[in-house]
Amino acid sequence: MKQEKRTSFKKNPFLKGFFLLLPFPLVFGALICAVVVLFQSVIAPSPYFGLLTYNKLDPSVTIPTAKEGEFPVIPYESQWATLNVQGWERKDIPVFFGDNKAILKKGAGMWVNSRFCGQNGKIVISAHVTTDFHELEVTPIGTLVTMDTVYGPYVYEVTDTLIFNYKDSSPLKPADGEEVLFMYTCYPRKNGYQFKTERMALICKKVEGKDWSADE
Repeated sequence: MKQEKRTSFKKNPFLKGFFLLLPFPLVFGALICAVVVLFQSVIAPSPYFGLLTYNKLDPSVTIPTAKEGEFPVIPYESQWATLNVQGWERKDIPVFFGDNKAILKKGAGMWVNSRFCGQNGKIVISAHVTTDFHELEVTPIGTLVTMDTVYGPYVYEVTDTLIFNYKDSSPLKPADGEEVLFMYTCYPRKNGYQFKTERMALICKKVEGKDWSADE
């Protein structure tokens, strides 16, 4: 009986072809997995990849202007500042009012429930770790941060860092009375485009800049 089964297997071209071709999809699948792992662990976290995929500011976007002595009306999704961090390779990061997906493809976004620079409160700014905020994770205490707004320049100093869970919104809550620039992004950056449950923030205290009333 065993001899008959072996003979039938040899005579069956379908089974013979199946086992001959089986290694090819297995090898192909292994190569795909290797490419995905390489992309997520090496290519995606690279700042050079971020530069290649970075969407430049749409030239049709208008920047609000301020009359002397007046705080400007800043429409949602408009650029109101340019951000530079001492020691970062990425320069002149556009900052928009709002932080939806479309905005974060163009630059950094400001949470709408936070304050603007000069209003003596918490300014909450976020951006993608794979592009504009790629260097946030390695920024040392004492680094100077400049925000060139449409109504004047502001300088901040990094005084602390914070790592928090993405479900914890308490670090983003408004806090009036002392001006703080709160810049955050996904953490850790080495995971590239993988889903991350942690966030890292730079907490910066104001060094220079004109004060405005939050009601202005």
